[in-house]
Amino acid sequence: MKQNVSKEWFAIRTKPQQEQVAKLHYERQGYVVYLSMMRTIVRHARRTEEKLKPFFSGYLFLHLAPDERNWVAISSTRGALGPICFGDSYVSVPDWIIADPQAKEDASGAVPLADLQKKGLLPGTAVAVQLDDDTLAQGLFYSFSGQENVVVLLSFLNRQVKATLPLDRVQRQ
Repeated sequence: MKQNVSKEWFAIRTKPQQEQVAKLHYERQGYVVYLSMMRTIVRHARRTEEKLKPFFSGYLFLHLAPDERNWVAISSTRGALGPICFGDSYVSVPDWIIADPQAKEDASGAVPLADLQKKGLLPGTAVAVQLDDDTLAQGLFYSFSGQENVVVLLSFLNRQVKATLPLDRVQRQ
């Protein structure tokens, strides 16, 4: 009688910029592959375009049952360098590492980074702003300014002053 053995995710290193090649060849071999993508903006010669790039650059993930773990075949697949291991031990990746980005993917299969960062920030939301290592200021979220900056209303000398800051300095309260 066969046991119902659960599959586990394993991280596979790929050759530089060969994630799609490795994914294609693993799928041809019948493996379940996950390659999380994100949308990035590329600027070159006065042109701006949006491209999809791997979320985990240089890695993809295989969902493997114990009888599918042919590490020699996995390591010799075109575009791949091999699974992540410590000595002779191949370490699985927790399911949530895969499930979290998968759940956030849009219709094109990309994880919308800007939406993840902006989550919960609406005009008028109270925020804490890190001004320097020791100083926190209270303010109100006003708007986004590009992909990585926000405009915040800070109270200064009994007035509301607009300040444009990096998104990583602002936390919702």
